[in-house]
Amino acid sequence: MSNSDYGRFPVALGGVVSEQWFSAIPSAVHAGEVAVRWRSFWQANALEAVSAAQEGLSRDLGGLTRALQAVDLNRRLDPRLVARVASLMEAMSRGDGYAVYDGVQAWISDPADQWYADQRTVESVASHAWEAAIVKEIRATRISGQLAIQCLPLLTSDLSLIAAYIDRAMAHIAEVDPEMHGEILTHVASIRMLEGSGMEGMSTPRAFGAIWLRMPEPGGELAWFLEHLVHECSHLHLNALLAMDPLLLNPDEINQAPIRPDPRPMFQILHGTFVLFRNCRVHGRLSLCAPDLGLEPMLERFREQFAKGMEVLQKHARPTPLGERLIQSMLSGMA
Repeated sequence: MSNSDYGRFPVALGGVVSEQWFSAIPSAVHAGEVAVRWRSFWQANALEAVSAAQEGLSRDLGGLTRALQAVDLNRRLDPRLVARVASLMEAMSRGDGYAVYDGVQAWISDPADQWYADQRTVESVASHAWEAAIVKEIRATRISGQLAIQCLPLLTSDLSLIAAYIDRAMAHIAEVDPEMHGEILTHVASIRMLEGSGMEGMSTPRAFGAIWLRMPEPGGELAWFLEHLVHECSHLHLNALLAMDPLLLNPDEINQAPIRPDPRPMFQILHGTFVLFRNCRVHGRLSLCAPDLGLEPMLERFREQFAKGMEVLQKHARPTPLGERLIQSMLSGMA
């Protein structure tokens, strides 16, 4: 059961966007363009947050403002930078002056040349302070009809074996779907591994670039990462698109979800159907090119769930023009 956080970032992104970005069919080029646009959105949020903090604290934060203005938007940001903006905005919204002071100081103490994530990392959950609030929320999440989520760190810093499985999965994806592979390289900066139960994976726009994954069962490592790298990256990509256009005019209308057992808001149904389309695409190609991986049962499950999601979207969704383009791309892509 995926427990992806489909929440939306505080400030909507304006400006010109390309309608070509609004397709479920992966494109490494379009993913790169979307990523740059999303970083400009993050930069605008960050500058607004620091400006509000400067006014509220009556302190000169010009140095931090200049560092933000100088960010290289063509480089992938470390997820902690995104989490920092979200935390600062949340602290100001609840009037927590100490948290604002502490958040600004942490940011000032973080050298700007280290704000980037040029290399993907694989680490245990709870290895860094920036993810503490997110881990706390994961542990507090309750899903109807399910036991409470357990989210535990691995109590090790050696994840070389897991990293090797991830590299193998990425090599398989690159072989059958280089466009999806390119999108994962563009969006996924940090893979946070955990022990526990109640969730398989999660991502959130409040720490864009990070994905949280439960440790796979022994013997199922490769299949696990083949599914969840595509799944969580697709959530990230769709969240970036949702920062540019709402996609749906009835995002909060409740209907049956294709993956989760409990009814969900329509924008989450769109998320679930979108990631299933991508899993169908990659697993379909892998099943043809590498049948020894034994992915056919998973592919059939993905196809059944995708059909359910599309049925709900076609019957109940009220898409924007760009949302309609996205939904139609899923229909044509599965034809």
